[in-house]
Amino acid sequence: MAFHAELLENIPQTRYLSAEHYIQYRSIMRIFYLEHQQMHYQMDKNMIISHLREEAIFAQYTPEQLNADLDQLVSWKNLTPIQDPHKVYTVADFKNRQFQYMMTQSALEIERMTITLENLFTRTAGLSSSAFRRIQSALRQATHLDDMSLKEVSIWWQDLQEDFQRLSQNYQDYLREFYSPSADQQMKSTDFILYKQRLIRYLEEFIQELQSSSAQIGALLEAISPAQAQHILAVVHKSQLEIPRPNSRHTPNWEAELKMQDAGVWQSLVGWFSGENATARQVMEVTNEVIRRVVQNASLLVQMQNMGVSNKAELQHLLGLFANCETMEEAHRLSALVFGAQSCRHFYVNDEKKTERIDVSTYEEEPLKYALAPRVRTYKPRMDRSGFADKSEEKAAQRKQILEEAQRLRRQLMGYIHNGKLEFAALSEPVPPEARTVLLSWVAMANLSPDRCGRTEYGQRFTLQKSGDETCQMLCTDGVLTMPNCILLFEETANV
Repeated sequence: MAFHAELLENIPQTRYLSAEHYIQYRSIMRIFYLEHQQMHYQMDKNMIISHLREEAIFAQYTPEQLNADLDQLVSWKNLTPIQDPHKVYTVADFKNRQFQYMMTQSALEIERMTITLENLFTRTAGLSSSAFRRIQSALRQATHLDDMSLKEVSIWWQDLQEDFQRLSQNYQDYLREFYSPSADQQMKSTDFILYKQRLIRYLEEFIQELQSSSAQIGALLEAISPAQAQHILAVVHKSQLEIPRPNSRHTPNWEAELKMQDAGVWQSLVGWFSGENATARQVMEVTNEVIRRVVQNASLLVQMQNMGVSNKAELQHLLGLFANCETMEEAHRLSALVFGAQSCRHFYVNDEKKTERIDVSTYEEEPLKYALAPRVRTYKPRMDRSGFADKSEEKAAQRKQILEEAQRLRRQLMGYIHNGKLEFAALSEPVPPEARTVLLSWVAMANLSPDRCGRTEYGQRFTLQKSGDETCQMLCTDGVLTMPNCILLFEETANV
């Protein structure tokens, strides 16, 4: 979707909706809108303040405050001041700016939008099937546009868009109301049982009309070839260009954008009624799901109403039947009848099974305890308070083990040094990984030092010697390491 960044500029006309003194601004603009509906397009300050003072909150509203508010609305381009010369009798009156004020077109649309938002949740959305018939009739005329004038084509295209938009919008609004929190609360009330049957009949009639009409509309759309569709859009675009538009409202690429918009509407219409993934099929599936949910909720409400009516007498009767059972097998049969598959509830718990045999009876299984937690936000699991465990013995044992391993590693490393010299090529016994890591760290330490000297973690000072480019192989317990032929010369021998 293409858009121009220069068009995304600030809109000052909407500032009065959220400004600091929005009560005064909105009241003034609502007065202008209501008077505009009665064909009173212009008002002076006296008329405005008289309307405002009809409300109790503006009883102390002064003309000076009105002047400041009107000037602010004029600066935001919500009102247009018009000099009124007929009431000017002196130069002082003329300098006092006696104006008539009139709403701008932008302010009129914004105020109309606010009224729409105020009544958004009071409107009743309906699933009317008349839009299907009008869309079907319009598509039958699609192949005869060449016989119509451009004005008639424009009217035909506008009616088709409005019917399609009304159909889609009404369906979305109706489902939005159905899935809203208020509707969910209503479905849990007992009054919903009386409302259920009428709602199901209403939805079923819409589905029947949708099934028959969507198939016919889809067939009409599929009968239109891509070439015919391009021709229809070309004629529609030509008719759109015939509509007079002020040049000041044209964007740089307004013709291409208009053509793209018309093509998008046509593609949306095709996608709604034709194809395997048509929106009409999804609408039927969602509506069927709504009916299923309505029936299920109504059934649960009926069960809740009947629950507990004669529960005590029923339980006493069942206890008497169980008490009269002479054998356990007879009690099992009675239990299967009372609590069997016709009235069972299935619970699934992620727990390990003792056996996978299918011939094991339920009565041979060990009982499973499962703790249920309340499903409320304020619930917090109980915390068992306990003291700190004394782990001094475990820590001492671990410390002793670590020291013994460190001492063993030190003895092993010192065993590689003979006469103050450690020759990697002369090592005959396999070197374990932990000893090899320490030896290589000594080599790296001395190699990075300018004087080729280093000091072990045991306090020994040593010097690194290399035999040119020669290499040697150090036998390790996990393989053979090929490395430069290095010799470490120690100045003193550490005490093991």
